[in-house]
Amino acid sequence: MKQYVLVAGVDYEFKGVDFRVIADRRRAWLERRNTKKEDLRFVTMDVRSGEVQVRTVTFAGGKRTESVTATKAFTPVTRASYATSGGHTRFKPNQPGVMGITDVFHRVVTIGAISPGTVMELSIFSHGWMGGPILVNSTDDRMHEVAVPMPIGPPVVTLVPVAGTSRDPDDKDGRSGLDFRAPTMDTADLDSFRKAFHTDGISWLWGCAFPKVVNHSLWAMQHAPTYRSSGLAEDTVLRLDDVTPDDVASLEDVLHPLLGTFPSRQTITLKFGFLRWAFCAKNQSSYAVALAAATQRPVRAALLGTYAEYDTTGDMLMNVPAKFGAHFAFYNNYLGLPLDPEGRRYGVYPPALVCAPAPAP
Repeated sequence: MKQYVLVAGVDYEFKGVDFRVIADRRRAWLERRNTKKEDLRFVTMDVRSGEVQVRTVTFAGGKRTESVTATKAFTPVTRASYATSGGHTRFKPNQPGVMGITDVFHRVVTIGAISPGTVMELSIFSHGWMGGPILVNSTDDRMHEVAVPMPIGPPVVTLVPVAGTSRDPDDKDGRSGLDFRAPTMDTADLDSFRKAFHTDGISWLWGCAFPKVVNHSLWAMQHAPTYRSSGLAEDTVLRLDDVTPDDVASLEDVLHPLLGTFPSRQTITLKFGFLRWAFCAKNQSSYAVALAAATQRPVRAALLGTYAEYDTTGDMLMNVPAKFGAHFAFYNNYLGLPLDPEGRRYGVYPPALVCAPAPAP
């Protein structure tokens, strides 16, 4: 039986977006395309309500039958789950009962152990950044808050350091450097996680991947007089006069081992091959690439420097705006990253994103 795992994060600023509604629309979209009437199972994990719903659709004798079970094993997320300071809304620590990304992956690991090769899609509907899906907007500060009961009076909260590659128990969001390695996933868990996916299976990160500095430095490169959207030779020299100091610092951070410190913070002159390599390296550090490597299956996600928005017509799911066309062309023509076949303009990351070597200085 083909399975789909649909995850709905929390709109942590509570501005009216309900990711569960979008996840349910995706389920309906997928079922409408089941023209062969194959048996399907949809596992919907709703972080905000704490509910896990399993909907099984079968076609015995050609007749559609649907069964639904739902459990609320997790603590719901409410406005009271957050604190706002300096205009930033953050998930409060010490909420162990709330569903997190590790619970999502545990579900997939279990499927891989019991029903390998059945997951067609793992979709995470949430806000996001290059470092991963933002299920609740928690903090990985490497300190775990523990409430110690007292004989008299309220418990005393103490901070316990989080060691090594362990995940911060207060943190519920995706972390590419922690999620797919021990102790979060040991070798056996990673094997089951990978085996859960069908040979045609995919993952989909529906949120943004929009470091403003990546977007702007891509734009500055595209406005260099000698830049071309395709066919540009590696040794073509580009002069980027539209960079900001932040753009320069961002590129320098990646290219410093090859080129040292840039002499100016207002302009950059260098071979195109270095820029291609730098943007490829930045994408290699994204959560989408880490997830693709962990699953050994393609991941559809917003390309670095682009963001997602909500559909206003049609399927009423999510899409990446067409205005990023110049970015799409660069990624496709120079990094070999195409757009998703559904026409939503998400990039398709392969199981291994390999960067061609940078040119000689």
